[in-house]
Amino acid sequence: MRSFVRAAVILAMVALGAAGGLQAQEGLTKQDRQGPVTVAVTLTAAPAVGAPIKVKVVLDTHSVGLDGIAFDKVVALRSPDGADIAPTAVEQATGSGHHREATLVFPPPAQAGPLKIVVKNVGGVAERSFVWEMEPAR
Repeated sequence: MRSFVRAAVILAMVALGAAGGLQAQEGLTKQDRQGPVTVAVTLTAAPAVGAPIKVKVVLDTHSVGLDGIAFDKVVALRSPDGADIAPTAVEQATGSGHHREATLVFPPPAQAGPLKIVVKNVGGVAERSFVWEMEPAR
C-alpha cells in the first residue's frame, strides 16, 4: 500500500511540474501554462527570412474571462534589437469567454536567427516568450 501511495504522490508531483512553466512541443507549436491561462502559439509555416510570419495564438482557461484581450495589443514579434513589432493584421479571431484564438500576421524578418513571439499581460503573467530558429533565405 505504501508503494502505491508513494507512486501516486510522485506521479502527482510530475503532473504538477508539467502543468506549470513553459511547455515546448515538437515542431511549430509551443505552449506556456503559467498562471490561470494556457497560451499556445503555432507557426502556420516554418519561419524563413523574407516571408511574412503567421502565428495562431490560442488562449484557454477555466477561471478568468478572456473577452477583454485584444490580440493586436498583447502579442508581438520581438526583433533582435529587443523592439516589439505589432502584428500587421489579425485574422480569424474567434471564441469568447474562456477560449479565444486568432491568427496574427507579422512583417517578414530581415535576417536569419531566432524568431521570438511574446505574449504580454495575459492571465497575470507579465510576459511569455516563444522561440523558434529561422531558416536563412534561399
